Amino acid sequence: MCLYVCLHRARLLINVDVSFRPENGSGSTDAVIRDSSGSFIAASHSYFEHVVDAPSAEVLAVKDGLLLAQRIGCNGIIIQSDCLEVVEIMQQGGFLAAAGAPIYDECNHLWQEFQSISIEHCDRESNQVAHVLAREAISLKLSCIWVDEPPSFILESLVNDVTMFANQ
Repeated sequence: MCLYVCLHRARLLINVDVSFRPENGSGSTDAVIRDSSGSFIAASHSYFEHVVDAPSAEVLAVKDGLLLAQRIGCNGIIIQSDCLEVVEIMQQGGFLAAAGAPIYDECNHLWQEFQSISIEHCDRESNQVAHVLAREAISLKLSCIWVDEPPSFILESLVNDVTMFANQ
């Protein structure tokens, strides 16, 4: 069913976020895909034992969101991140001469495969589901993907977000 939903909806929302521990250089990324009413479609979180810095982790989250959307067959997406730096760099074509440059290059290649795609900045409050997923990944040091059925530890955040969607 998820594949059908993704292929036939105009644009789906992907929230991405990270957790980064500078003391040991570990990090985690996550992506949550929902429809325009806030209903859960898919999510993933990935743990990285070594990440160069927080901005590199943030762009890894965008890459993971693109890969998740691709994996389940979405071709129209809006990516939301609470990292303004990454949003602005991607809006300007993703060109950067820093540690994250190869990851931005990968994002640009993936970006081209979508029929309709954009990226926008969101505040932390509207990125809570993604934030909870990232925290879980870094604490458990695990990578997981969920399709159609969300993990139980994000249910409360999903309900809060759906309420926020309804009030907009």
